[in-house]
Amino acid sequence: MKFSDETLLAYLEGSLDEAEARAIEDAVAEDSALEHRLMALDPFAQVVQQAFEGIPTEAPSIDLPIPSAQQSNAGPLRLLTVAASVAVIAASATFWATRPQALGWAEQAAIYQSLYSPDTIADLDNSQQTLDAQFVQAEAQLGRSLNRDVLENLPGLDLKRAQVLSFKGKPLVQVVFADAQGNPVAFCVIRQGAGAPVKDVNLAVLSGLATATWANDGYGYMLLGGDAQTDLSGELSVLTEAFSG
Repeated sequence: MKFSDETLLAYLEGSLDEAEARAIEDAVAEDSALEHRLMALDPFAQVVQQAFEGIPTEAPSIDLPIPSAQQSNAGPLRLLTVAASVAVIAASATFWATRPQALGWAEQAAIYQSLYSPDTIADLDNSQQTLDAQFVQAEAQLGRSLNRDVLENLPGLDLKRAQVLSFKGKPLVQVVFADAQGNPVAFCVIRQGAGAPVKDVNLAVLSGLATATWANDGYGYMLLGGDAQTDLSGELSVLTEAFSG
């Protein structure tokens, strides 16, 4: 059984009925790839996983001396107990001070996109009727045009889907393409709100994918290639001009 991202998001939000939720849980138990997709859609899963990976598998033990019958003064033992407590508190403080920082929207989107393969998008319905409905919904959520004519004419890319996701309550639209070899490429737009800082184009490799991010006029943008070596210059030139504010 296949589950769309929209259905998985509905599961995470708890809006599916019991039968639908049970079907997903049964499938996740048998399909590790589906489990990874589900975790990628959960903004907290990666943070929690990294936090728990940083916790030692065995708690440190402290051997305290056993008081003897001759010990009439409990002072030294009390001091040692206090010292041990301070050590535990210090260890806890160190853990919280060094705990992983929450991932931003671009990092989360890259993790999600890195799970895509050619098979993920091979059978997507990209008929005009389906794309019409998807773009109407996406543009309504974002509150701006997605310049569909520009996206449909990016050189070497076949427009496959536009879907609405969410990051910390902000609408995030992922537009997916297939390159000439069928590899997934994506362009993401998030509504950040008035007053969000303007950012120049930044090139980076995130989750094994070449990426370019920039921001202006209250929106953040991200172009993601199929792997770390993808040359984004051609598409980036078109998109930065079309989404310049």
